[in-house]
Amino acid sequence: MADISIPVFGGMFDSTMVVDTVNGFPRGDKAVDASFFAKMISSFYSDGVLSGGDYAQNGFRIVSAGGLAVTVSAGIAWIRGYMAWMQTEESFSLRAGHTYTVVLRLNTATGDFHLIASEDAVGEPADTELMRDLVLAEITLPAGCTAVTESMILDTRGDSAKCGFVTCSVEALQTVPFAVNAGAVGGVPEGVLMRKTGGIMLGSLTAAPETTGVSVVRNISYGTVLPDVLSEGEIFILLSE
Repeated sequence: MADISIPVFGGMFDSTMVVDTVNGFPRGDKAVDASFFAKMISSFYSDGVLSGGDYAQNGFRIVSAGGLAVTVSAGIAWIRGYMAWMQTEESFSLRAGHTYTVVLRLNTATGDFHLIASEDAVGEPADTELMRDLVLAEITLPAGCTAVTESMILDTRGDSAKCGFVTCSVEALQTVPFAVNAGAVGGVPEGVLMRKTGGIMLGSLTAAPETTGVSVVRNISYGTVLPDVLSEGEIFILLSE
């Protein structure tokens, strides 16, 4: 019986022939464009503001700059596999008696990003085939006010429905979803885990609670026998002899 073969688009592959020349540069039959790389990157990184690296959790943070002005800090964000990199802070002035929705907008039709403070916005932020907004903050200025205060700024970067912080799917690979009664760590059986060289762990390590109220690890312990049950908030590091 003859095999049935259906071609599936993919890449990246070396081209086997030149199909045309663009601005003096040859284009092969296996060439892919920016949208291909964006789709590839989006399979690893979620949309949102990058919270690590040089910008910690201050990337694209909006704060009062005195009077009716606000400042947006420098930062990196990913939207649909495209990276926005605002290298310096930006400021803009608002008007009392109005509400503002501050968004970072990707426009794939024009191939660019824009920081937009939409005054008294009507309707939902853009989320179409060619355009998508990340809502960075919502600002409400009462009539007659002369200065923007922090209480008037609602930081929405941490709201995954409006913006969110970037997560990486690679971090979720080879992990144990539930610590209770786990027989392996990161998909590795306990018998093949090796002791880390260069240091000796003495006693338990504790982590101080975050001021944001986000749940953190309370206790990190270690040993050569994997416990049957771990309390909520605990991490156990298994050391093999």
